[in-house]
Amino acid sequence: MLPSSSPNDPVFYLNHCNVDRIWAAWLERNGSTYVPDQTALSTLRGHRLGDTVNALLSDPVTPRQMLDVGDIYNYDTLVLS
Repeated sequence: MLPSSSPNDPVFYLNHCNVDRIWAAWLERNGSTYVPDQTALSTLRGHRLGDTVNALLSDPVTPRQMLDVGDIYNYDTLVLS
């Protein structure tokens, strides 16, 4: 997946979809408690849920906004073997 042409390969998307599926299964099993939360020290700026991901974007987003993708897609099953 190193060359810049890798997004043209369907395996690239299969890999990323599987990572998303595993993340969704983990959330379902463990709930959505994240560390560090917004009360963490300012030395962790950029690593907390409410910190913006990229200030260069016209509409910066936070990790909190990106964690729930249920409005975009869902999985038929989250069973991990």
